Amino acid sequence: MSDDFKQKLRDYKDGKLSGEEREELERELEKMEVYQSYLDEMMDLEEHAANTNPRPISDAEKKRHKREARLLRKGKWKARIGTAFTLIGFFIGFSILCSIGTSIFYEAGDPSFREINRDVVKSAFAVGYPNVTIQPNSNAGTYFNMKISGKMSKRIGDEQREVGDFSATYSFQWLRLYDFSWSDSSVAYKGFFLFPGNQGGDSGPEWTRLEKLPEGTVAEAYVSYKKLYSTDEFLKRFEGKHYDPLWFAVDNGDPDIKRFDGLVINPIGFPAMPVWHRGDGKVTEGPKQKVGPFVTMSSSSTSYPPIDPYGSGALREANFIKTLRVLYQHQRAAGSLVPSVDFKATLDYIENNGVKIYGAVITGPTKEILKLKEDPEVSAIRIGEVALWNWRE
Repeated sequence: MSDDFKQKLRDYKDGKLSGEEREELERELEKMEVYQSYLDEMMDLEEHAANTNPRPISDAEKKRHKREARLLRKGKWKARIGTAFTLIGFFIGFSILCSIGTSIFYEAGDPSFREINRDVVKSAFAVGYPNVTIQPNSNAGTYFNMKISGKMSKRIGDEQREVGDFSATYSFQWLRLYDFSWSDSSVAYKGFFLFPGNQGGDSGPEWTRLEKLPEGTVAEAYVSYKKLYSTDEFLKRFEGKHYDPLWFAVDNGDPDIKRFDGLVINPIGFPAMPVWHRGDGKVTEGPKQKVGPFVTMSSSSTSYPPIDPYGSGALREANFIKTLRVLYQHQRAAGSLVPSVDFKATLDYIENNGVKIYGAVITGPTKEILKLKEDPEVSAIRIGEVALWNWRE
């Protein structure tokens, strides 16, 4: 700070400046908060002088001091507001850049991380949750996170019934949060099977329940059989029947089965309708259409292999093994969604021993399902959800 400027401040304090010089100095004081330190120093000296040699302060001096303090406060608030707007602008810019980066991260690649994550969620439901399906929706967030959510549903008779909501949040490729919100907590634990060669469980009350249910109802049932079947052999058992198979329980060599007297509380298997993955279908590109000077659009459709309702065993088994491989490749997320399954051990066992089925989830008219009581190959049954008549005639 120059001596001339210091002299101006002294003259301003003593009232020696002209009106024009005073206004010019006041404008400088409003703009430059750096002068505050010097003014504070001068005030401290005055206070010290006043304490050592006290003298009365005139009204004019009091007014000048108040005006100086007001100017200093005004400068402080201007600086604070400027800093706040700078930080807000930085935050908005940072959020925009993160949003762009998030979109690139989840959409880039072939397949993209968005597609991979959705495939893992669908595959986990198909393998680990009998007769529960989900059509997941995904939304990329701002800070390299993505949310996947969807309605969980079961087929009861010929209708899909919502049984809850599922949501999961990914940070980069880490499944950070997930939630199964069942509409009825018992829905998640109703189904279990009896492994062949075991006598655990008593199906008497379940058969009685089927007998008591009225004619105009449909039901979901978990049916266990006394031996292991290949996929084609098992599907032939349902040909000509008035109920539909929905999901097939597969032997995965789980050593815990013997500990629970053959009761399989956490079965793994595959749905009657395969979960198609990238590369399973044939993509047909439609004609390209010009929509702007530099932009063209085209549509595409994907067709998947036809499935014989009571056959196509080799195709179904290959699809099931591919689904297990997807879950094994992403076993950190898959292990969170289906915590009871060791996907590496399961995949190794099935690749070495083949796909062997010992049970199924079926649905249809209650009295048709009751006829399974006379099937000598059926070892156990467990009734799931029941609904009023909605079956096709």
